[in-house]
Amino acid sequence: MTRSAAGYALIETLVAAGIVVALAAGVAQVALLTSAAVQASGAQGRALFLAVQKIEQLQSLAWTFDDALQAVSDDATNLAFDPPAPGGRGLQSSGPISGPGVDAGYVDYLDRNGRWVGAGPRPPAGTAFVRRWSVSPVASPGGDVLLLQVLVVAAGARGPAATLELRPNDPGVTWLVAVRVRR
Repeated sequence: MTRSAAGYALIETLVAAGIVVALAAGVAQVALLTSAAVQASGAQGRALFLAVQKIEQLQSLAWTFDDALQAVSDDATNLAFDPPAPGGRGLQSSGPISGPGVDAGYVDYLDRNGRWVGAGPRPPAGTAFVRRWSVSPVASPGGDVLLLQVLVVAAGARGPAATLELRPNDPGVTWLVAVRVRR
């Protein structure tokens, strides 16, 4: 082999190695992005499940009429505890669902597996999700319609999530709304 041919072979080898390294780096970056997307979708799916769970709890509370057609409402179940306990506000009207002045009776905290870890004005250690809800009467004849809202925030993604101003379109926020009609 001549000296110039050996030089070309070395250059070809270096170019080929550079192409392989560039491709490997691209594949590694795609793998990292895919892993992050899968992890984020898992947290978002968990947040949606937790929001549905709270809406179902709110909808299971008494909001009906008795035999004498008198309005019956559960105004005493505490849904901020798991399992729900007496001594709460049930379907009483709450304050706004977002903002720094959220009523501690309408918030609870869950770990990364969705297990209840506490309630109150501040998230305890181990909080991965902050779940807030609100109950608002809707102007209607007889006042027999409620607007139920549940907001779930992945705490780690937003910092001190219990004190943030939140909007439905914010990233990392799951917001679920239901209407309840007294029957």
